[in-house]
Order: sequence, then structure tokens, then C-alpha cells
Amino acid sequence: MKSLVRFANICVLSLLAITNTTIASESNEKASAFELPHLTSGIMTSLSDYKGKVVYVDFWASWCKPCKKSFPVLNEFHNKYKQQGFEVIAINLDEDKLNALAFLQQHKVDYSVLYDEDAKVAQQYKVQAMPSAYFIDKKGIIRLVHKGYMDSDKTKIKQVIELLINE
Repeated sequence: MKSLVRFANICVLSLLAITNTTIASESNEKASAFELPHLTSGIMTSLSDYKGKVVYVDFWASWCKPCKKSFPVLNEFHNKYKQQGFEVIAINLDEDKLNALAFLQQHKVDYSVLYDEDAKVAQQYKVQAMPSAYFIDKKGIIRLVHKGYMDSDKTKIKQVIELLINE
């Protein structure tokens, strides 16, 4: 039965990757470990702090228009699924931290926002577009990479979150 459920999950993820109008790809590689400071407090946060949870790692910048659209949606999903083991980690890539802080004044969120000053973590993850999201399962495996954001992506993102939470 477990193998049948796993096969069904793979089929759903494949279908979502193929039908996504932005760019998405399946992945089954281990998520690279990282530790970055929280954008506002400076407290160091590590991916390992979220071990055993489904994590949506979102690379963004303040100048990115699709990022502005995605922030409230991600906040909605974070609040809706947090009790089920879902977390969002937003990693800012602005060269000037003040731009990111100004962005957060206008787009308040309840999830962790980290600062990748030298874009070293973005390089580890081979970020090529803004925003770029990495769906990481409970075992620390990147299951899907999603590039860009359009309003029509909301349903697909929700489906992947629910799929990974229920594994």
C-alpha cells in the first residue's frame, strides 16, 4: 500500500511539474544545509531547525513584482498548515538589506525571513529566477522546484503542500 501511495504522489508531482505555467521541475536531491541570520533580529536560523517538517524555501528580492504577489499567499498557507508541520522560510537576496526591511514593513508575514547577504545559499541551490521555491519534504529531500509566481500557481502550490504534509 505504501508503494502505491508513493507512486501516486510521484505521479501528482510529475503532473504539477509538467502543467505549471511558470517553470517547475521534479527533484529528489537532499536539500543543502544552511544557516543564515533572520532579516530583522539577526538570530541565526538553520534549515536543520525545521527537521521533520515540510518546508517551502522561497528565494526573493524586494524589487521582484511576483514576489510581492506571493508573500500574502505564502503567509496564508503558512498559517493554515503550520499546525500540520508546514513551514515557510523566505530568503532575501537584496544587495542592500534596507530595501528588504522596507519591503517587510509593507508586506508583514508570520514566517521566517532570512538574509543571504552574499547569495551563497542561493548559489548552493542554483537559483535562476525570482522568486524560486524549493519544496522540501519531511526527510529533507527537495521534491519540487518552482520558479516564478503567478496567481494561477496558488492552487498548485496548495496541492503540493497538502501532498507532502500527508506523506
